Amino acid sequence: MEATRALLWLRFTLWRRRLIQERQWGRVALALVAALGGGAFSAALCLVALETAEGLARSPAALAARGGPLAVFATWLTMVLVGRVWLALISAAQGATFLDPRRFRTFPVPARLLSAINLAAIFFEPVWLLLYPPLVAIALGVSRMPGAPSFAALLVAEVLSIWATVGVLHLGSALGAVFDARPMLRRGFSVALLITGFGGFQLSVARPGRPGLAALFAQHHWRAIAWTPPGWAAVLAQEWSEHRPLHALTPALLLLLLGLACSVLAHRLSQRELLRPPESSAAPERAARSSGWKLPLLPQSFSALFEKEAKTVVRIGWLQLVLVPVAYLLLVRTMFSGPQPLLVAAVYAHLGVLEITTNAFGRDVGAARAWFLWPVSLRELIAAKNFVAYCFSAAIFCLLAAVAAFSAHVSGQQIAVGFIAHAATFPLLATLGNATSALFPLPVRGARLRRVRGAGPVGARLLAMALLAGAAWAPYALAQLLGLPLFAAYGGELIAMALAYGGLLAFAARLLDSRRELLLAALSRDE
Repeated sequence: MEATRALLWLRFTLWRRRLIQERQWGRVALALVAALGGGAFSAALCLVALETAEGLARSPAALAARGGPLAVFATWLTMVLVGRVWLALISAAQGATFLDPRRFRTFPVPARLLSAINLAAIFFEPVWLLLYPPLVAIALGVSRMPGAPSFAALLVAEVLSIWATVGVLHLGSALGAVFDARPMLRRGFSVALLITGFGGFQLSVARPGRPGLAALFAQHHWRAIAWTPPGWAAVLAQEWSEHRPLHALTPALLLLLLGLACSVLAHRLSQRELLRPPESSAAPERAARSSGWKLPLLPQSFSALFEKEAKTVVRIGWLQLVLVPVAYLLLVRTMFSGPQPLLVAAVYAHLGVLEITTNAFGRDVGAARAWFLWPVSLRELIAAKNFVAYCFSAAIFCLLAAVAAFSAHVSGQQIAVGFIAHAATFPLLATLGNATSALFPLPVRGARLRRVRGAGPVGARLLAMALLAGAAWAPYALAQLLGLPLFAAYGGELIAMALAYGGLLAFAARLLDSRRELLLAALSRDE
């Protein structure tokens, strides 16, 4: 107990010191706002579950069409728990455990204690705190259906299912340490996870002629479902409600053993990774013999800066070329695309470069001092970073246009208007990103995307999204109000932003030069 209290106090002290000494009061305000929003979302899920359950209880035919109360319970429980696992696996290569075992290698702290504390901390993660009330609402709503198990039996089944899911999440956090030392494995896992999740979403959506996820839990499939964790939970609730504890013991033991096996495997894996050195690879010989890129009509210094930034962005952000179009496809297929669907794509493409635009110097870290020592113009440096971000955003926009062309009827005129709007709105993002990069630099080591901390960076990104949305739709509203062609409205915005970009670039260069010491000091800190 002494070691446990010491570790928890250490974790709390580090959090309090970061909050007070770095004066991150804006982070507290954002956390409160996020808590209120999450609470509202959780309450909405509870209302939806209770209303749907009440409707099914009043309509025996609709309930029978869904396979009965056990099938409904298994379906809803699967949706909640699989969604939780999906959110965890997305950040498996990015997130961190509550207590990182690698930081305690030189201290006499039992490894099993660290694993036990990390396992217990998963139960109190914010996502779980938001999902607990809907799970209780699901048990309450299903228990009111005719022929359903009792509320207590359903609640016990959900508790054991949560335990099994937490064990899986603990194993996923241990896999994150494996991905830290293996970039290629991390990227391959991300792509496989993306394809699997996208395919699962497409198969789970109910459409005419295809019942979706609910069809998997039909009554005639229960012989196979009984061998799955949702089936274990449903059988456990049924047998417990019918006062047959011996029959309920088998599914209960299966859920307990699943969580325990995953936790033990996570502990073994984390201990093995502590002794493994990081994966390293030698640079190819052709890279050393290469003479570098040479862009036409541009000086050699700009070409060198462009090559360095482009290779960095492609290495750390190539997956966004896949993630953003897939997310946009889901947006197009689930929401109304509007009269100009590519205006949404014009803004959405910029979101793919929001991280590298608003933290342009974060990945330079210690090498950022070279920008002030080498004979390189700061305007040229910022222009090269902006040009790389725009090229990357334009590549995403081209993929989004292709997605929109295949999923909706999009004309060539709409594609042209979207491309002009995309080019016209980027200078706003570049200007705000340049100022944010100089005022709130965040050191990032490695190729992982990190959570943004601090009121300044978070507020700047929220402001950037608001400015992009306003700049994309204001010309459209003005054209509708005055009867102007869309080409004229967005073309005028593009010309105005192109003329203003030179002055904005000079302002960003002066701001960066005035804050060089603060910039280098911030980037020299440990993230």
